Amino acid sequence: MSDLIPVYQLIEYFDNETFVLNTQRQISKDFAKFNLFFPENFESTPYSKLDIETMIKQNVQDLIREGETRLLQLMYTIDLPEKEFLHLTVQNDFLELLADKILRREAYKVFLRQHFK
Repeated sequence: MSDLIPVYQLIEYFDNETFVLNTQRQISKDFAKFNLFFPENFESTPYSKLDIETMIKQNVQDLIREGETRLLQLMYTIDLPEKEFLHLTVQNDFLELLADKILRREAYKVFLRQHFK
């Protein structure tokens, strides 16, 4: 997906605490629509990229148990293209790759909001 922040650039943005917190808030907002939640301090304490991806992965696993439709609805909410999602489904490390894509897409939303206010 060409509009995602490249991994190296995302890592640079994750040096900015405000950016991290805004990204975490965006993730929390989108996942809450599906009754998927993060730790109580998720919106006020910055986490590492790896920790965020781990939490996303756990929530996605919970959502998968509810069925494919709910997972696809989350992808729509996050605005991850179906083609991109379907490409990931055949990968051995599907959950890790999906968590990364979700984090990058949510970070991209924050990036756009900051730069085009």
